[in-house]
Order: sequence, then structure tokens, then C-alpha cells
Amino acid sequence: MAVLNRGEVWRRTYACWMGKNAGGTLGAPVEGQPGPHNFDWYPKLQEGGIPNDDLEMQLVWFDAVKRANWQINAQVLAQAWLTHIGYNWCEYGIAKRNLRWGLLPPLSGAYDNDFWNDCMGSPIRSEIWACLAPASPRIAVRFAFEDAIVDHAGGEGVWGEMFNAALESIVFVKHDLDEALDLALAFIPPDCQIARAITDTRKWWQELKDWRKVRERIAEKYWHREPTHAPQNLAFTVLGLLASEGDFGKAITTAVNCGQDTDCTGATAGSVMGILLGEVPRKWAEPLGEAIATNLSWGGIRNIVPIPDVRVLTDEVVSAAQKFLVWHGAPIRIADAPTDLSDLPEDWLRPDDGIYELWERNKYPWRVDFELNAVRVGVDYRGLPTINPEVAKTVSVWLHNREPVPLTVTIVWDVPNDWQVEPMSSSVTIPAKGIVGINAHICAPVNLPQTQTLWVQVRVHERPSEVAVPVTLIGERKWLVRKNSGEWQTEWLPDSQLPLERWLGGKPGVVEAKLWVWSPSTKIAVIGFPCNAAFQLSFNGAEILNTHQPDYLVRPGQQGPASHYAQVTLRQGWNEVALRIERHDRPVDAYLLFTDPTDLHRHLTDLVLTQSP
Repeated sequence: MAVLNRGEVWRRTYACWMGKNAGGTLGAPVEGQPGPHNFDWYPKLQEGGIPNDDLEMQLVWFDAVKRANWQINAQVLAQAWLTHIGYNWCEYGIAKRNLRWGLLPPLSGAYDNDFWNDCMGSPIRSEIWACLAPASPRIAVRFAFEDAIVDHAGGEGVWGEMFNAALESIVFVKHDLDEALDLALAFIPPDCQIARAITDTRKWWQELKDWRKVRERIAEKYWHREPTHAPQNLAFTVLGLLASEGDFGKAITTAVNCGQDTDCTGATAGSVMGILLGEVPRKWAEPLGEAIATNLSWGGIRNIVPIPDVRVLTDEVVSAAQKFLVWHGAPIRIADAPTDLSDLPEDWLRPDDGIYELWERNKYPWRVDFELNAVRVGVDYRGLPTINPEVAKTVSVWLHNREPVPLTVTIVWDVPNDWQVEPMSSSVTIPAKGIVGINAHICAPVNLPQTQTLWVQVRVHERPSEVAVPVTLIGERKWLVRKNSGEWQTEWLPDSQLPLERWLGGKPGVVEAKLWVWSPSTKIAVIGFPCNAAFQLSFNGAEILNTHQPDYLVRPGQQGPASHYAQVTLRQGWNEVALRIERHDRPVDAYLLFTDPTDLHRHLTDLVLTQSP
């Protein structure tokens, strides 16, 4: 059994958190600015650093790990999201809305989230998994994956968190950066954008040895107008590491000076360098102290007593890591003995065949698996988890026999009276260790709810009763649309995006569209219409938005220029949204969103957009 010295693990873990705090504090004041910058010191200082979701969300995850007794997965983390995370920014808000509608991971991270699932919300949360699984990237990556799919499934954000967790776990014992990068890259698909961006960055660094010139190359090939887009930012982080020449300050300043999502790039560069070096220079650490600043006071995180300082966090994480490695069968232990890796299996720092399953799950995020007793059940939505009354939805239920003997299994659908499923029940005999799939065709009623959970009862012949498995479907939005003064037609849209390019065939023209919104009560809400076309939006007959910003980066979220958002009073019952959108000579995009009026911008989930009066 290989051994990691406890004192050494403590030192590197402490430096990880201090490095993350330092890099995040350096970059936070210029977050989202394109750069390049020229910082060599903190532009803003406060004890404990600047509160940052990069770090404080990991305090929540660590609390969830302890309460789950090391048996962590995406569904456990989903509960932590809803209990403890107040943020509704960007992908966070969309994923939380999806969870509140009843969608389980990975659907919660994939549905209506095409724009954000390539972004940085999950790569910034990697350190907790690496510190719980030092020198064990297979374990760290598995849990980074479970974390990332809650709000980034199907996107580059998942690859980013997997890569970061692998790298951070590896540098606990591999202190040659190039070797560590080679090993970490093996944990993500070589054809994903992040892998290509990192590979190119390493090649350009070898050729140019000038971070500004390499940054120009990265910008030429991977630049995205969205500052949090992950491929460019992972490349900037790696560039900071490569340009550091072993100097902590040089690593974080280079990463931050590249611009874009600077608090995240600086924080990750700082955590990697902290683990790699085993210390953060006093110059960078002392001004911050050991206190951990959080956004608990205004509800960024909530319903939790956060760990107060980095020293206590390190004590608890190292103690947990000792148990975590044993629980997950790692061939390495943390002990009060000298580090000795002579018994570490040669391939332990490389991925095993299980990595391909994770890759496939992220490339196809429309299936949810349930581990029952005798069988594993997979619900394959065969695409988006949406339905409308005019088209039957086909769902495949996969039954995997876990036993070494054949099993006869009956599945029975339990649905509301106005829903139909064909067939309502099916019986199959599954060979030992075999898999059988059953298709079900689901028809929704005309009075379609916004979300509906159906249940599949799984009955194994001559075995104890199993639990029922949920199948949650989201009702599609019922729009009335006409193009260029033509006939009005009903259009069922599966999510918040309006397909203006499809409607107009990529040509100039005018779309008029109406949507009815049913509210269970009178309430104040914010209606958002991020759009780069000329548009007018009327609510219950009164025009409330009228603007044209052709250069606006259309981001499906609750934050943006005031010209695209308006506070309205939703009356109890039906409300009408009417739009007139004019496309000129460039592609246009648009989303319709409803949130509450508070600073937290919580997405409203009790509205019905699937019917008309």
C-alpha cells in the first residue's frame, strides 16, 4: 500500500485553498473584462479575500459529502444546490429551475442550457474533489463529473471540471508540470474544445515563450464574447502555469492578465500552484489572512454554518480524505509515515476504462439511471425531456439485470387519468447480467401542465418489491406565431429560446408572436427578453419594452441591460405576452424568461406557458 505523509498532504491542501483565495482575490475586481491587463499585485484587498462562489460553493459540497458518508453523487449534490445555494446567475439559475421542476441530473444541467453548459460554473469547483482524493485522479474525476452534470451536462464545463480535478489530484505527487498536464489531459476526450485549447496553448508556449503572444494565439482561435466560456479560460489558466517557471505570483498574474473570467482563471492557477509547490509565498498569503469570506450575509449561500478559516478547512478535508480514500478503495493511504509511492500501481494516475462511460454520459445527457436492488433502470428520454399534446413522446426504459440468474420483470406506468401511455405495462425476462429495453409512447392532454412527473413501477417476479422510478416531462410553450403578415400558426417550443432564424429562413423579415402565461396568484415578476433584433414587447396590452441592440450578446439569463427587462404585475389567471421582432441583415437570437424581482433573480416555476385561454 502506497503512503502519503499526512503532514505533506496537509501542507499542500492548505496551500491549495490559500492559493485559490489569492488568485480569486487578484482576479475578482476585473472579472469579465477582456484584457489583456498588467497587474503584478492585488487591485483590491480585504481580509479573507473577496467572497467568491468559486470557493464557498465547495464548502457546501464538503458539507454534503460529510452528511452523505462519502456516498456522493449528482442527486445528493442537487439537494445541496436547492437547500444551500442562493445564486441564480446564468447556468446556476437555469439548473436550479430545472431541479425545482423535477428534472434530475444530468437533465437538470442539459435542458434549456445550451449557451451556459460550455461555461466556467463547474470548472471552478474542482479543488474539493482533488483534495479529498490526492494522488487519486480516477476518484477525483468521477466526483467532479457528478458535480458538473448538475448544471453543465452535455457541455465543455464538465470536461473543464474533470481536467482541473485530475490535474490538482496529480500534482500532489507529480511535480513536473508537463508530465502532470499529460496525465490530466488523458481524463477528457482529446477532441473536446478544452483539450484542443490546452494542447494548442502548450504547443504555442514551446514555440513563443511569451505569454502575450500566446494569449493572442488563444484569442485568435478560441475567443468567445461570453467571458465565462470555458475553453478560452482553461487555456489562460494553463498559460499562467506554463509561464510561471515555478513562481506562484507569476502564475496567477499571468492567468489574470489574460482577461475574461479572471477570478476563475486566477483562482485555479493559484490552487494548482499551491498544491504543486506546497506553499503560497507569504507576500501573497499574509494580506488575506486565513479567514474565509462568504456571501452568506445576503444569501449567496444559506442554511449552513460555513467553515470559518482555511486552517480549519484543511484540518477537516485532510481528515475526510483519509476516510474517503479507504472508502473508495484507493491503493494509497494518508498516514503519519514518510511518503512512499513504491507500491503505487503504475497506472493509478491514469484513467481506467470507466472513463469512457463518463465521456458517453456527458456526450448524451438525456438518460437518468436508477440503482434498484435486483435491476438497474435507465430512463432514456431520447432527446429533450419535453412534450406537447400534438405529438407522442417516446421514452425508452432500459432494464439491466444485476443478478447472475435470469429475472422476469414487469413495469407498470402510473399516470394521471388524462395522460396515456402505450403500453401501460410490459413484462420481459432478462438474461443473467443482461439488458432489455422497452419503449413507451406517451400522449399528453390538451390541458398540459408546465411539468408532470409520471411513475414507472418496477416489479421483479418472486423478488421483494422495488421502488417506482420517476419520469418527469416539461410541457412545451404554446406560441401563436405569424411571419411577414402571413397566417397565424401554433408553434410548440421546447424551451425558452425563440428560433427566429428558422422562422425567417435566415432572411430579413418580421415575426409576430403571442404567448399566454397563467399565474396561480397576483405577483410582481421580471420579464426578460434578451434579443439582438429590433423588437417590441407588450404585456397585457401595454408596451413595456422597445429596443434594438444588434451588437448585444444574447445571454439566456436574468441579468442584462435594463432595456431588455421589465418589472410587471402578473395577475391571477391568464396574462398575454405579445412580441413584434424585426430581423435585418444579421442573424438574431432571443429568449423569454420570468424571474422574481429580488436581487437573487429566482426563476419562476409556478407559471404555466403550455396552454391558451
